[in-house]
Amino acid sequence: MTPIDEASDMKITVSHDTNVEEKAAAEGEIGIKPKVHFSLLGAIGVQYSVTSAPIAIGAYLSLAIGLGGSPAYFWGFFMVGFFQLFVCLATAELASAIPHSSGELSKPLYAQRIRYCRTNQSIPPQQKGPAYWAIALASPEYSRGLGYIMGWLTNAGWFFVSAASTLYPAQITMGLIEAAFPDFTAKSWQTYLLYVCFALLYLFFNLPRIFRSVNLLLRIVVFAVNGTAIYLLVSLLVRTGHKQSAQFVFVDFVNESGWSSNGVVFFLALLPAVGCLSGFDNATHLTDELENPRKQVPQVILGSFVMSYFTALPMIIVYQFCNVEPGSLLTAPGNQPIIQLMLSAFRSFAMTAFGTSMIIFCFFIAGTSALISWSRLYWSFSAQGALPFSTTMSKLSSRDALPVNALCWNTALICAIGAISIGSTTAMNALLGAANLCILSTFAMVFGLLLYRGRKSLDPERWFNLGRWGDFIVLISLLWVMLISVILCLPLYLPVTPEAMNWTSAVFAGVLILAGAYWLCVFSRKTCG
Repeated sequence: MTPIDEASDMKITVSHDTNVEEKAAAEGEIGIKPKVHFSLLGAIGVQYSVTSAPIAIGAYLSLAIGLGGSPAYFWGFFMVGFFQLFVCLATAELASAIPHSSGELSKPLYAQRIRYCRTNQSIPPQQKGPAYWAIALASPEYSRGLGYIMGWLTNAGWFFVSAASTLYPAQITMGLIEAAFPDFTAKSWQTYLLYVCFALLYLFFNLPRIFRSVNLLLRIVVFAVNGTAIYLLVSLLVRTGHKQSAQFVFVDFVNESGWSSNGVVFFLALLPAVGCLSGFDNATHLTDELENPRKQVPQVILGSFVMSYFTALPMIIVYQFCNVEPGSLLTAPGNQPIIQLMLSAFRSFAMTAFGTSMIIFCFFIAGTSALISWSRLYWSFSAQGALPFSTTMSKLSSRDALPVNALCWNTALICAIGAISIGSTTAMNALLGAANLCILSTFAMVFGLLLYRGRKSLDPERWFNLGRWGDFIVLISLLWVMLISVILCLPLYLPVTPEAMNWTSAVFAGVLILAGAYWLCVFSRKTCG
């Protein structure tokens, strides 16, 4: 193995003459090294489809009715896009400076990790995203604990994203059925069965051999999402007879939330935009399966964000101008306001069915992408023994180097948590808020560590460098992420009732409790060996 010179800034990789023990650590103790599965466009498809911003923003139309109305919906998105750009830039620089494909690190960081592994400090070589960055940036004595909790939070976050990405197409499909048969009202168990069907379909397309077609689907979905947005944009503008006024869209603020402060209501109305312009760590989970992650991961993060923002912003304007019957969104088929918007504007079930079918297809690919992302994250964390059944979940299939065990287990967990929807729709609706809080909290920690360590500790030869503005961008990102994390925990309506309760903070606390219990009972006893 190439000697480690701590004074050098050169990059090193695990070479072919690495001994058995070191190679096992570098490949996640699985014996099979990941293969390159994704092209640049395919990786953009994974990142872009999970949010599907120009389509998904329409799913929140009913939320805006009492929380600020159309002005908060539009100007809030404009504001979120501005500040999320800072987060996007900071994340892209970290992804370029600290990639993690097959154990690649700058020499100083790699040497630091080897030293503390030899002193029984377990520092995972295959962590992904914020957890990996926390390990690389934190002081050695805190690396293990921070990496562990960041890994649990990111896994929980993407668990909830995957569950929400399975629930949405199931609910929209049921909404379409209710629109076709007005006398039919879907039962919660029927929606759950459809939910399980979608989960199993996601798993099917992620299995060996079948997975080879997924890269094509991921490239197609970029055009499918934008094509669906164009269909909705043109059709809504053409078919809507009497459109709303500019006063309604940009000026008339509505506060029916129970909050006395319009300022608080405006910030609460930011949550749909945050959900559509987030998930920046998604592409980092694919690092091991990209040809040149130092360059391609930042490109995916930046490209997807720009596309999401500039496609969703005009769609908000179109949705609001064509929202001819705002009150009807509260009684939409299957509680899906985007379907009711099309029914009211198109005055044609055929056009509504076609638009809804396109949305379902895009959300189907989004769910497949979410499972891809979470399975890679789960596999990498299991390779460190940091999750239950880690020995089994850290293995890859011999044929296509896919985490089949993790995929099957993740699907089982998605089906299990989906059963909550039978008894409580409110609990399932808390998933997306909890997902954002889990992931944002890891970003807050990473940005704080980066400011503490200084950006001079990053690889000076990184492909994407923010230059002299970097510290300012990271600081703004940290403050913004902390603000949004607080807002995510506030109730949307007052007075608080069990039905209107925001359970995000409770779910977040539950994740921390589970992580702490596993640390005390299992992980704290493990060493590098």
